[in-house]
Amino acid sequence: MFKTPFLAQFYYNPEIIKMSGDDVMDLDMELTKYERIFLDPDIGKSLISKNELFVSFAISKAENSQLTLTEAQEVHNLLLSNSEYDFIGSKLKNKVKLTQKDHDKLEFFNIAKTFRLLNRSIFDISKLNKEFILDVHKQLTIGMDIFSEYLTDFTPYKSGRWRDNDLIEVGSFVPAPYEQIVDGIDELISWLKNNPKPMSVALFHNALYALHPFNNGNKRICRIIEHILMRSIGLNAKNLYSESYYYHMEKARYYKYLFYSLEHFNFNHFVSFVMEAMSVSIVSVLKTAIEVERLNLLEKHNLDLSVRSVIRPLIKNKSLQFKNLLRINRNKVSRQTLVSYLQKAVELEIINRLEKGRNTFYSLNIDVPEVLTLAKWMKTLKSKLSYITDDLMNY
Repeated sequence: MFKTPFLAQFYYNPEIIKMSGDDVMDLDMELTKYERIFLDPDIGKSLISKNELFVSFAISKAENSQLTLTEAQEVHNLLLSNSEYDFIGSKLKNKVKLTQKDHDKLEFFNIAKTFRLLNRSIFDISKLNKEFILDVHKQLTIGMDIFSEYLTDFTPYKSGRWRDNDLIEVGSFVPAPYEQIVDGIDELISWLKNNPKPMSVALFHNALYALHPFNNGNKRICRIIEHILMRSIGLNAKNLYSESYYYHMEKARYYKYLFYSLEHFNFNHFVSFVMEAMSVSIVSVLKTAIEVERLNLLEKHNLDLSVRSVIRPLIKNKSLQFKNLLRINRNKVSRQTLVSYLQKAVELEIINRLEKGRNTFYSLNIDVPEVLTLAKWMKTLKSKLSYITDDLMNY
């Protein structure tokens, strides 16, 4: 498939991947239809806004940032108020020593700013070239090398420049010799343009990371370019979801499949994981819409905050057994108090109680039409994926 000596070592057979690119495209098409007809505009706006924050946060966490989501939100708000604000420069001017936290904040600021800029419009895949990749790396890492003066074990980024040495190792995997990077990227770009499909974009992510074209910052550039390339081939037109946040939530499995693909020179393992991430991310948009409707039900009732607190887990689950509600609320209320609160909510017809043999189940008393659509989509996921997160399995 590839002629560059390094890339030519990799095996790839998309026919054996169960969740195919066509499956992902079909799910995305159904999501687009749902968004146009049924999705509440306010929910859509909220998803787009949160996606920008969560994607940037998830990409920063791929680089082992210690930034919390709250801290990331603060930096994001700073970006929205002034995208050119130089908080590192201000510290240096006042001769304040820079810290790891400063590094993580600047890293996130660069990621969020670059992501925001690239997502203003759909990227034209015909414009993908080496210069574009170099420029994205420059924007993601600008100003970062100042930390070489303040942090120990700091690997310079050499912002916007290709790796110029063979000193880099990724676990037990040895990336491409630096002399093959440019030719490998040229071949990879040409191949993708001739195969503009979801699985090809996933392979591009895997292969670009295998080449390891930069001294530092390779994971973040692979993730952000994957996101804009998926959109460039027709997926995620409204920017409602992101596989990068799924990578963050399933971080151990992301690294497992990424490194397994590298160590075994087999793209299939990682490509399959990306298809899982894409499909689950699409389905999760519908799940979020359902949860918002359930939350709105609770907010319409003038419930005591204590009662509302114990039944909130029903927002994310179509139903829960009493013992599970008791376990979730064990640090909040006693068993008898929980029984009393649940009974009160049943009497107010906010929740339903269902007896099945010796087991008692509770669910919110709301008819959400999207549940049927979600069940249909989940049937597809269950038939194609060997792993599905617990929160989705409850639907």
